[in-house]
Amino acid sequence: MRHILLFFTALLTFSCIAQNVTLYGVAPSYSQMGKISGKWSYNLNATSAVNMMSQTVENKHFPAGHTHFILQATSVYQLNKKWSLGGGYAFGRHNIFGLRENENRLIAQISYQHKLGNFIITHRGRYEWRQPINLQTHIRSQADIGRYQFWVTYPLYDASKTKKGFYLTASNEAFLYFKGATNGPVSSRNGSLLSENWMHLGGGYNAGKTRAELGYCFQALVRNKVQDYRLFNLLQINIYHTINWDDVQYWWYL
Repeated sequence: MRHILLFFTALLTFSCIAQNVTLYGVAPSYSQMGKISGKWSYNLNATSAVNMMSQTVENKHFPAGHTHFILQATSVYQLNKKWSLGGGYAFGRHNIFGLRENENRLIAQISYQHKLGNFIITHRGRYEWRQPINLQTHIRSQADIGRYQFWVTYPLYDASKTKKGFYLTASNEAFLYFKGATNGPVSSRNGSLLSENWMHLGGGYNAGKTRAELGYCFQALVRNKVQDYRLFNLLQINIYHTINWDDVQYWWYL
């Protein structure tokens, strides 16, 4: 009983002194996919996050505004129907409430997809070498981060008869900080190995070559050395588009 009382006392003390920040915003995203040749394909993705509400926590002001923009390009090689390998580059612009940082990322990933009944399940493991640059101090740093994403898609249509219809989706992505940056808040490891986690719930419509998806994304990360949390509640808007380059070349030469 004594240990239980000590645990709840520590928990209440943490709740009183923590300066956790809960944010609400919107995160639009656009992805374009296409085949290069044979089993090779590419993916271009642009993702943004905007904090919609200004607030003050413990006399510290957190203004509304654009916080993150990531532009990413990857090439993917399809080993077979279930396994694929990929790699690429991403550039990030971050505005952490007035502190601006740019970031270069090198990416390597592996994906595995399978079915369980009508559910389509995808596993993705990714390694990212990151180099954030603090634009105030002009100091560079490095980070080594692993990411594991597990997501499930459930089509609300008969996939054996049609490729179009509504669907539901859910995912969770854990970030493993093997090494964190030391020049600012971007890609810094402030907690344990698992310092960040994203959860997504949503649904959309598959129109064949284009999918539109609307959902809720919850991002939790440890934001400083005293291990306060940043909790980001996002309305996520995703557009996925697949280009058939044979069709593009046909119209080009017509």
